[in-house]
Amino acid sequence: MPLDDSAAERFDPMMLQMAQQVAAMADGENPINLMLDLYFGFLRRKTDFFEGGDQCRDAVYAAFERQAKAHAKANPSAAASAAKRAEAAKAEAAAKAAREAEAEARRAAEDDARLKRVRQAELDRKLAEQKLAADGTPKIQEITEDDDEAPDGAGAKGEEEEEEEDHDALAPGTTMPNDGNGGDATHYAWTQTLQDVDVRLRVPSGTPAKMVVCDITKKGLTFGVKGQPPLIDKGELWGEVNTEDSFWTMEDKGTVLLNLQKRSDMEWWSCVVKGDPEIDTRKVTPENSNLSDLDGDTRATVEKMMYDQRQKSMGLPTSEEQMKQDTMKKFMEAHPEMDFSNCKFS
Repeated sequence: MPLDDSAAERFDPMMLQMAQQVAAMADGENPINLMLDLYFGFLRRKTDFFEGGDQCRDAVYAAFERQAKAHAKANPSAAASAAKRAEAAKAEAAAKAAREAEAEARRAAEDDARLKRVRQAELDRKLAEQKLAADGTPKIQEITEDDDEAPDGAGAKGEEEEEEEDHDALAPGTTMPNDGNGGDATHYAWTQTLQDVDVRLRVPSGTPAKMVVCDITKKGLTFGVKGQPPLIDKGELWGEVNTEDSFWTMEDKGTVLLNLQKRSDMEWWSCVVKGDPEIDTRKVTPENSNLSDLDGDTRATVEKMMYDQRQKSMGLPTSEEQMKQDTMKKFMEAHPEMDFSNCKFS
């Protein structure tokens, strides 16, 4: 039978004295752990307690359970709080597991959708190449003075009958940019601004950061996980980057976020690594709200790029082409005596 509290209290002075001495020699360690170690060390050195094997361990657990129940009985509010904390911890663990499972399912769905887009883009590119090979390179007939003698005006038809370009169509072999002005590749999705490129690469779920291999050079990228074939092996980047300002971080348990700082902040990338699917940069739509953050010269350059992109998409001349046309128009008006009917302008 275990001692009741009234009988056990006779030993409190000795136990308190021992506890004070142990606390003085703890040196940062938990004094209670030291007391337990001293007590079981005493049993080991001075008794045959440990010769009992499993019975020894059972006796320790039984003593602990008796004292734990006595504590709960004497402190019902503390026991209730402990039970509440245990229940909350259990609920939080279950919620965390559910969140991780949901995140894993979301990543898998995103990967499946991305791979479908990549396969479709590759198929479209091959079809465009086949169509171009079948159609051949169109020949442009040069207009000369002898064209006036061609029967039925054959030499004058060219431009009128030339099929108008579909300015809404994508450039051959390219895809439409995503909402972040980027695109998709087999192992990653990416977005961009004029200043940087964000690449989200998939790694096996639970991959620790120390297992990630990432080497960024001015024009190259190697990425993978230790012990596995690299996802990107010395790939050539579309443009040069500032290696000092480029970095990577674990975005979640299955995704690495790679931020590449462009050396030139006046161009849109068609892809991250050359050879991967390309986007049509004519369809890029930069955030107008960010223009106010730029200095005067940079803002003027960006606005000019945006204007030229809109003009190209509508089949209209760019700012430079319009300037050339205006200059030629003024020259022709200033020299009415000259005949420009047979001149070709590019």
